[in-house]
Amino acid sequence: LDTTNFAWISYETPSTTQGILIYEYPYTDANTFSAEYLIEQRNSFTHKYVAGPTPNSYMSTETIIPPRFTPLMYKGRYFGQLRGLWTVIGHPMGGPFISLTTIDEKNNRVITIEGFVFAPRLDKRNYVRQLEALMLSFELLENEIEE
Repeated sequence: LDTTNFAWISYETPSTTQGILIYEYPYTDANTFSAEYLIEQRNSFTHKYVAGPTPNSYMSTETIIPPRFTPLMYKGRYFGQLRGLWTVIGHPMGGPFISLTTIDEKNNRVITIEGFVFAPRLDKRNYVRQLEALMLSFELLENEIEE
């Protein structure tokens, strides 16, 4: 499985999982910053890289309550933010997620950093806020990618 354009960082305790996903893909057009497109890309990456605990199960975006899309400027950079719920197709799991997507114009690519929480029976607000604080410390290095 080629993970050149994907990274997954996880912090686990006996009762919680906090994960950060970072993925990138080519920037093709202005529709990149629509909720529909970002969800489509998210589902593509989570299906490929985030397997669930049972065979043929995988993470996806919960559609019963659609994620909320918010455009925002932070540190002089434009981001598309999604806040919503994730689920595992084929297994009863889920929880909240938040993602930030921006364009690396110099390298003509889109970069998404996403945090998700799995904490059954626990209040997830503080776990999500911890991930959000970590995600907002993200800085895009201005170097060109060397092939």
